[in-house]
Amino acid sequence: MSIYIKPEFQIQRINHLENRLNSWDSLSPDEWRHRPDSKSWSAIEVVQHMFLAHKVYRDKIEGALAKEASTEVLSEYKAAAIPGFLIKRFPPNEGRIRFKMKTMKQFKPVLAIEQLNAQDIQNILSDMSDALTELKTWAERYRTQSISMKKFNSAIGATVRFNVPEACEFVLCHNERHFLQIDRALAN
Repeated sequence: MSIYIKPEFQIQRINHLENRLNSWDSLSPDEWRHRPDSKSWSAIEVVQHMFLAHKVYRDKIEGALAKEASTEVLSEYKAAAIPGFLIKRFPPNEGRIRFKMKTMKQFKPVLAIEQLNAQDIQNILSDMSDALTELKTWAERYRTQSISMKKFNSAIGATVRFNVPEACEFVLCHNERHFLQIDRALAN
């Protein structure tokens, strides 16, 4: 089954994540730092992880967007086989995270959460807010302008190669998974 990426739908989903992030403005530092159990990340560690993953794709996406356009403006983009396989299985389904993956070392948040003060937490949340805005800007760009469809390596290397819409969809699905994880961390 083919996967079609629709930038307009991506923008709606990013708006939803931005609203959820903003809805947590009144949380205390203790709520952000709380770990549900010894093996789980706190909500702020999850946010930091999402930002680290976003940063890995920033230069790759910006570099691809700087290349000469090779496609017309489309209302949807068909994902290639391997990216489509990942994109189809990666988003949460009915409030559940399927296909759990081990986090690579470069994406693990390295925070001394006990020492994080309100300003530190606000800085991390601001970085994540900026990352969501940037993701939306990229989706808006290929929604309204022609772009290069050249592939680039994913964060795990040449095994998986993305074009810009595929990479943005992957990052968005990744964020959607982790917003569920934040909900769970804050509920415990």
